[in-house]
Amino acid sequence: MGPRVGPDRLLYERRVIAPYTGAIGWRSLFNIAWCVSGWVLVVSLELTGKIPLWLGMFLAAVFLQACYMPMHESVHKTLSGGRRSLVWVDRAVGALAGWLLCESFKAHRITHLKHHTHTNDEADPDVLNSKGSPRQILGRVVAGTVLYPLGPLLAVVPPLRRLVPNGLATRMGQMAELRGPEAGAAARPVALGHFSVLLVGKILGYGELVWLLWYIPAWAARFWLSLVFGWLPHHPHAETGRYREPGCLPFSVRRS
Repeated sequence: MGPRVGPDRLLYERRVIAPYTGAIGWRSLFNIAWCVSGWVLVVSLELTGKIPLWLGMFLAAVFLQACYMPMHESVHKTLSGGRRSLVWVDRAVGALAGWLLCESFKAHRITHLKHHTHTNDEADPDVLNSKGSPRQILGRVVAGTVLYPLGPLLAVVPPLRRLVPNGLATRMGQMAELRGPEAGAAARPVALGHFSVLLVGKILGYGELVWLLWYIPAWAARFWLSLVFGWLPHHPHAETGRYREPGCLPFSVRRS
């Protein structure tokens, strides 16, 4: 028997996954609970002097990076099991996880679904983000760490954009084009909220909390996530097949 193709292939895949669809994503709910609780515990321990700052920052990054999977599963409605009455669970968990990772859940949902539609071709937002070496990705994350809080200011005072290096400005323009205006509109109020928290937190004397135990660890987490979910699966960006690229390293898909 040859490999299944066309409608026969799709029907076969639906039969295979049918027993696993429609169930509540309890594991994803557990994941968001432990990573957020862990981050809160780390913050509490550091602020009360129970652990040193360097350890607090490291552990904060570890717990914050774990927020990505619940956000990803929320995009695919895994938590609600696809039930319309529980879609608010997907949105709430996705928004919380995204907020902690300095990301708009709505914007991420748009760009992530574009990624699945255009995997590894020119319209895939993930390709631009994941191309280059790990060192180049680190440089982009550092630039993002610096520029992200300034985003609202650059939007309100356009002349300030001239201070951004030309190469970086070009790249930002390319990413904005790939993400699309809808994702950009969804991201702006979230970025403004992050900017407000950082500014007000500093003014009220919570600078260590908002900057050293949340913001910087969140971007350290984003660097790690860029490597394991962006660069590593897409590298070397050579194929666009459904099961070949992005590659899934921990397991393989059996073909029929």
